[in-house]
Amino acid sequence: ERDQLQALTVQIGPFGLHAIVGANGSGKTTLLKLLRGLYPAMSGRVLLEGGDIAQYGQSDLARWLGYLPQQVQLVSGSIRDNIALADPAATDEMIIRAAKLANAHDFVMNLPDGYATEVGEGGGRFSGGERKRIAIAQVLLRDPPILLLDEPTADLDSLAEQAFLQNLRSLATDHTVIMVTHSPPVLIQCNGILVLEKGLLVAGGSAAQILPKLGLNMSSAAKEGGGHDTKNA
Repeated sequence: ERDQLQALTVQIGPFGLHAIVGANGSGKTTLLKLLRGLYPAMSGRVLLEGGDIAQYGQSDLARWLGYLPQQVQLVSGSIRDNIALADPAATDEMIIRAAKLANAHDFVMNLPDGYATEVGEGGGRFSGGERKRIAIAQVLLRDPPILLLDEPTADLDSLAEQAFLQNLRSLATDHTVIMVTHSPPVLIQCNGILVLEKGLLVAGGSAAQILPKLGLNMSSAAKEGGGHDTKNA
């Protein structure tokens, strides 16, 4: 991604599913990292419930804003160790709740050692989709009120994507979920979509307003992923 965004003014949430779309280099990942406080804004401000995020420490931001990078990295150790990275004191109940929300619990329980299974170097013993789901569980562990997810379904097959989407939709009733995504089945489930082009915000609105500008309509996007139509807030 390019390192810069042009001036843009946008208010997201509270709550709901929101997507950021755009070509490679349009600034999508940069915007997520700005929202998470990983990049400082050179000008302008990022406000969280009216407060400038620059005034908060990284530990506070990590508690409020769950961030999933596009390329996930697992650390050596067990699946449980990886999910518990954000909170080593996490209980089994917390681990299992996060894994179920990430649609990881079932495949983990099918492993002979379950959550004690060693992930191997960089998680190499698992598929991309399995690694992604373990990483998503890690993000969800402390139940942050805001989720910033960079291509969360990119490595998932359509069934896994639909299952995870249902969980995201239920989370979005009292969490604010902001995703970078190219997936039509994901986009039709969103309340709002932002379109970036070369660092500029060129469009924003509900899925019903924005999908036609992207060459998609609700029914064709639903068919593409086996999803279903949904009302937009």
